[in-house]
Amino acid sequence: MTLSSSSRCCAAILLAVSMSCVANAQSKLPADLDRQSRARLPYLKKSNLDEKVQKSLQPFVTKDDALGGPLAFAAYNSAVAQALLDLHNGAVLGGTLDPRTRELAILVACRETNYNLEWNAHEILGLKAGLDANLIDTVRYKRPLAGFNEKDATVIRFGRQIFHDKKVDSATFAKVVEFWDKRGAMDMVAVMSTYAVSGYFAIAVDEHSPEGKAALPVGK
Repeated sequence: MTLSSSSRCCAAILLAVSMSCVANAQSKLPADLDRQSRARLPYLKKSNLDEKVQKSLQPFVTKDDALGGPLAFAAYNSAVAQALLDLHNGAVLGGTLDPRTRELAILVACRETNYNLEWNAHEILGLKAGLDANLIDTVRYKRPLAGFNEKDATVIRFGRQIFHDKKVDSATFAKVVEFWDKRGAMDMVAVMSTYAVSGYFAIAVDEHSPEGKAALPVGK
């Protein structure tokens, strides 16, 4: 499977974020964390991967032949990593959301799962897509939505209800369909889901932020 130029750019940013910690990885980490991955499991080598997925995961392979990025731990089962990449490509490359809406949806999913790796990458991409820094901070700190335009507030409210409330109310769902139609509503769920799944892997292995990168607030 080949990635689009925008996806390759995203993969490069994610890889840079995930590997920027290596030089200082020895400091201030819990004893059960690997010093390179900053998580409870080490990065796999490319040679450890099933041959069928080596090509598709190549954009996430580092110079020392390790698999970093958002699929690093899902890749302990190569088929799962491939399935998640397919989900990502279907939701992002095959989806109907405009880049600005998509980046906001991704940030909401990352915040709701406290997924620092993808947050750090997509905060940059979100600003490039036209998201206001104040809007991003509202997602980061889970601030009230008063004062923002209705479309942005709807994306954030939709994600908060999915992940936090575990129930989407009728009014919110109706607004999502009004703004993005039925296909767009389901595309938004797919986009949020693919980033949340990687976030759950990060939670399980206690993946820490790169040295010098602020972590998202936990438990808020």
